[in-house]
Amino acid sequence: MAGRLEGKIAIITGASRGLGQYCAAEYAKEGAIVVVAARTEQVQNEALPGTIHETAQLITNAGGEAFPVVCNVASTDSIDAMVETVLEKYGRIDVLMNNAAVQPPGFMHTIQPRHWELEFRINVHGPFHCSRAVLPAMIEQKSGNIINISSVAADRRSSHYGATKAAIEALTIGMAKDVESDGIAINALKPVGAIDTPGVRFGRAPGQIGGSTPIGAMPPPDSYVEAAVLVAMQTVDTCTGGIFNDVEAVQRFADDATKTRLADVKPL
Repeated sequence: MAGRLEGKIAIITGASRGLGQYCAAEYAKEGAIVVVAARTEQVQNEALPGTIHETAQLITNAGGEAFPVVCNVASTDSIDAMVETVLEKYGRIDVLMNNAAVQPPGFMHTIQPRHWELEFRINVHGPFHCSRAVLPAMIEQKSGNIINISSVAADRRSSHYGATKAAIEALTIGMAKDVESDGIAINALKPVGAIDTPGVRFGRAPGQIGGSTPIGAMPPPDSYVEAAVLVAMQTVDTCTGGIFNDVEAVQRFADDATKTRLADVKPL
């Protein structure tokens, strides 16, 4: 039986670990050829494990197809080289998930200015430039799906990280309208709460981003990765310019059996 993303060429940035890795594995399970795009080729910090090659191996071990490509979304040259490499190998791009992001420590009044600028360069400018890089190919093929990853921090708007994610949601709505006539759907997805990832568990001071993260058991990514698949299946005729958390996406797009299966699997 063919998967729901059978034969799709899907790029996921920041896929060396965490939610990006979870989504990469699920996309491959659903039949997509996954481009694992991230900076990390070798682990530099044991608290942040994972590399593009490990994610690709995880996928191939499960019978899927993955293509690891180094990409630093803070560099337009790196983004352009990654997209060119993918097009040379596969000839098309069907899905782009803009997942790569950083969360520097500090409050609004204490974050180092260089960290503020880095956060916007990766979390906002990165998705903008990645989207711009894949759009010519998607416009030519008259189809495509871009998923920007937001956060509940965008709703609270009480942190520098939340400011970047609020910007991502505005970018999603604006760009979706711009390219709707070209057959390209653009939506934003965010986890409704904490999911167990190395980034969430990475130590920060109390009161700062991630500082109050539970250190015990956290829910698995089941609801989130299902939502990521469902959003990747959308077209301009079904949904574009939408902003969803994973629970909302499952409720809107999933069948009744899936809704029942995930009813109790929700992040904190």
